[in-house]
Amino acid sequence: MGKAILNVLSKSEAQAIHNATLKVLETSGLKVPSKRALDILNKAGARVDYKKEHVIIPEHVIKEALKKAPKTFNYGARNPKYEFALDKTATHICTDGYAVFIRDFKTGERRYSTNEDLARWAVLADSLSAVHVFWPSVAPTDVPEPMQRIQATLTAFSNTGKHVEFYGNNAKEARYEIEIASAIVGGEKELRKRPIFSAVLCPIAPCGYQTGLIEAAIEYSKAGIPIVPLAMPMAGQTGPVTIAGTLVVNNAEVLGNLVISEFASPGAPVLYAGCPGGIDPKTGAYRVSPEGDLINAALTSLARYYDLPCEISGGSSDSKIPDAQAGYDRAIGLVTTILTGPDVLTGFGGLETSNVMCPELLIIDNEIAEIALRFARGFEVNKDTLAVDVIRKVGPGGHFMAEKHTLNHLRTEYWIPKLSDRQTFDVWVQAGAKDIVTVAKEKVKEILATHKPEPIPKDIQKEISQIMKRCEKELLSK
Repeated sequence: MGKAILNVLSKSEAQAIHNATLKVLETSGLKVPSKRALDILNKAGARVDYKKEHVIIPEHVIKEALKKAPKTFNYGARNPKYEFALDKTATHICTDGYAVFIRDFKTGERRYSTNEDLARWAVLADSLSAVHVFWPSVAPTDVPEPMQRIQATLTAFSNTGKHVEFYGNNAKEARYEIEIASAIVGGEKELRKRPIFSAVLCPIAPCGYQTGLIEAAIEYSKAGIPIVPLAMPMAGQTGPVTIAGTLVVNNAEVLGNLVISEFASPGAPVLYAGCPGGIDPKTGAYRVSPEGDLINAALTSLARYYDLPCEISGGSSDSKIPDAQAGYDRAIGLVTTILTGPDVLTGFGGLETSNVMCPELLIIDNEIAEIALRFARGFEVNKDTLAVDVIRKVGPGGHFMAEKHTLNHLRTEYWIPKLSDRQTFDVWVQAGAKDIVTVAKEKVKEILATHKPEPIPKDIQKEISQIMKRCEKELLSK
């Protein structure tokens, strides 16, 4: 089967980045402000300076961690029909996150997001064919801050049956999320078998970690929750200005996280991950750029070098509204990244470099991703698809419309749009002369009115309610 796959790094280039990363880890090292993590690294064979919270990781420790790391594993889901394997054979799409602003699809107002916005966002994602993983894309800013991540996790589970990706800000939050997920699936043993959520935890570039997040990673690792160390170095600011240099920083942060997880809990599921970018030379601000797309594409090559499942970013835009710039930014980003074949691609629905989420854009992104996934699937060349017999049957000057062969292959060979307009001009005018954003807004309204995700059973809701009461008592009392 012909596969449209893009590989931007040769094996020798990936090896060179790996070797450079080893030098960084063995010389300048990593900043790890957590005694718990430092103890794990010390026991693993790293050289630890507890006073400076600094770690040097020798090559043999990296090799051992890579041996311990599983090369494939499953993503569970509250609804088992949405479960899938991360086995490097297919790309699965994740919504973008985590913004505090949303663009109201009714008024166009840019405003702070609420828990109700998050619930609606989850319902939209649950309905979309190209979305496989739900990252709570907007923050429930109307919830007290200490409870926001726990509430966002519960809101996600309550409004989609798909795999959820989120995070806890510290070990305590991580344990509450694990407890809620365990209640849903029937216990911690079952959660380990089919983790219905994964944890995205961003290192602090360059080459450092945040105390709470790295300790949360340890909790998740021990519970069998997949870890996504989404490194985010910015070329020219928190990473070298060169693409290769930024990849080295990204690589060092991911491998450091891998070592902590694997020595905390051997066999912990860890994805190779990254969401690096570049700065605007004029302002120094983060920007969406072809260089950023190149970096993302290269990360998939590095993940394959280590034979690890991966989650890569792609498809963001600097545009402030769902306009042509938003369209071409995300089309280029989504297509190029999907063609590299990552296990998970995150980036649906964001504007302003993911600082604000846009519901109608989430619908449009689904359309773009379906096109890209169709292109990446390629086509089969075999006796049936070569169609010699049907060509001979129809003969010169005939047509193939009435042939059974045409009917058999039409749906499997050709992508059918859900939003894109293919009508003649006159028919388009008669239908209201609607642009794609208008059509997408109407689709948002339709989905929210008709799509009803399967609810969490009432007995489990009661159990979770007790967990939330304990959580509120502990977190809000401080």
